[in-house]
Amino acid sequence: MTETHQVKRETLPDGLRLTAGDCTFVYRRLRSGALLVVISGDDRGQFGNESLDELRMELMRHKPLELFVDARAAVGVALSVSQDWTKFFSTNRENLKRVSVLVGSKVVTLTIEIAQHLSRTGNLIQIYSDPAMFDARVGDQ
Repeated sequence: MTETHQVKRETLPDGLRLTAGDCTFVYRRLRSGALLVVISGDDRGQFGNESLDELRMELMRHKPLELFVDARAAVGVALSVSQDWTKFFSTNRENLKRVSVLVGSKVVTLTIEIAQHLSRTGNLIQIYSDPAMFDARVGDQ
């Protein structure tokens, strides 16, 4: 069962921050068609659909979308959240140019690998464990 928390939405000069419980998502458009999402904490489903709704809104504005997910400070992901992300990737693979994910823990790495496999998106999702390589990829934008 997922915990429910009120989601705090904060507009930033260069993006948006969503906070619920001990988890935060920060969205920053790098350029048209490229979005960086920084995730920290433990996502137990406390955001409901809001975290993925932000990605859906960006896809409505810009297709194809190149997505960068910095999850090095993410602690864990609930199964229901992983399933939602897997469905999102599978449903939107035609509108996603590439998804680059920086991981910092074994749990998050395994979760992303499972989502990568179950979404049947081939090489769409690239997993990085080296922050310098990920940052260089983001910097190319």
